[in-house]
Amino acid sequence: MTLSLAGWTVALESEEPALEEALARAFPAFLTSAPARAHVRVLRPSVSGATPGVRSLPEPRPAPGGGLRVDGEDYVADIAPEGRSATVTGEGRFPVDTVLKVMLAGELARRGGLLVHGVAVEHQGRAALWTGHSGAGKSTLGALWARAGGTVLTDELVAVWPEADGWRAAGTPWNVGVPQEASLRVVGTLGWDAASRWEAQGAGEVARVLLLNALLPEAFAAGRRYLLSAASRLLASVETARLVFARDASAVNVVRAALER
Repeated sequence: MTLSLAGWTVALESEEPALEEALARAFPAFLTSAPARAHVRVLRPSVSGATPGVRSLPEPRPAPGGGLRVDGEDYVADIAPEGRSATVTGEGRFPVDTVLKVMLAGELARRGGLLVHGVAVEHQGRAALWTGHSGAGKSTLGALWARAGGTVLTDELVAVWPEADGWRAAGTPWNVGVPQEASLRVVGTLGWDAASRWEAQGAGEVARVLLLNALLPEAFAAGRRYLLSAASRLLASVETARLVFARDASAVNVVRAALER
């Protein structure tokens, strides 16, 4: 099976047919017949271990001989130096999801982009990306937008990258997500209040939040330097703002009005 994520195609091959079936059921809108540009092979572990009750996302680290290694509680994955092939030894969806996220972050880095934990909404071909800590309101805003009939590109991980005519934002399959993209016009933060309003916010303030919520393409100095550089380019190219919103349709109206300007 092959998935298309923000224009990047990756083929998955597993020794467990049930895993491929589960992924196909989970990500049906992201399946594609296009040629794969990357490959992930999933192997059974020699000894099956107990699945951890609490999962954490490990940081990739340099692997012997180049590339990246991702060590989880019950799996290990090696990503080749060019970032376009990987071998995962483990069971279940979680290891595959983790490696796909790391590889997608690397692919976006090769384009000059980022993979950001946030919610992205689309209106008339234009997108706004909101990021922040857990509880900031990302999922709530996404739910309000969907309830009003709008398109939520994703409320988990947003793929963003530059093109000749500006930055693009695309949905990914984790949590709520659709295989669509739009012109990225706004990046901002969220806050709660009884009345919804749009506030100007400096790029520096947005950058502090954005940098905490972007996936590092590499978990060492080069990756951190890249992250800072890419975030600076992004925020110099789009509007930066703060959406203070109530848990009602007024939030949708405020964002729509801003995207229509």
